[in-house]
Amino acid sequence: MSSKGFNPPVRGRDLLVEGLLNAGYIEAAKEMVRKMVKEGFVPDVSTFNSLMEAICKFGEVEFCIDLYWEANGLGLCPDINTYKVLIPAVSKVGRIDDAFRLLHNSIEDGHRPFPSLYAPIIKGMCRRGQFDDAFCFFSEMKVKGHPPNRPVYTMLITMSGRGGRFVEAANYLVEMTEMGLMPISRCFDLVTDGLKNCGKHDMAKRIEQLEVSLRGT
Repeated sequence: MSSKGFNPPVRGRDLLVEGLLNAGYIEAAKEMVRKMVKEGFVPDVSTFNSLMEAICKFGEVEFCIDLYWEANGLGLCPDINTYKVLIPAVSKVGRIDDAFRLLHNSIEDGHRPFPSLYAPIIKGMCRRGQFDDAFCFFSEMKVKGHPPNRPVYTMLITMSGRGGRFVEAANYLVEMTEMGLMPISRCFDLVTDGLKNCGKHDMAKRIEQLEVSLRGT
């Protein structure tokens, strides 16, 4: 359209992008946004988030990262939903450095690092075998006043167990009970079985006793 002398207003372009997304034309929507950004136009944050979410589902995370930074440079004001889409997607494919940059950007934008923002980074590090880094970052979030919730503890215990870090998993299980959060049965089973298999029977027994005391059975 622009080549024929017609330039729709930004909101008109947003509506076109949304229409393409709703119709399933992901590549056409990507091309439309590419042209908008190249011409110095920024889609509204709602349209941008919808595009990011749709493209991330197709695994094209690198495109999303590049587009985020380009749009950011043109004045895009990301909201919390922008980061809720991008940080998990980026973490899932192992782009941990990019995930941290996005998290820091979200904090600079005034958003608190809720568990839903930092948990995917922890999970991503665990998947890469970076358990010590994950544990350190987890501690940092707690120290800075961003307490984890039950799903975060469950994820960390599960990932620690899968990685053979049963002592740490046991410590996190105890820690969450001290915070008044009840572990699911699967976490107790994972930790006690793992501790027994690596010869730490005394610790396994303490975890079993903890479960009995909590469940009253």
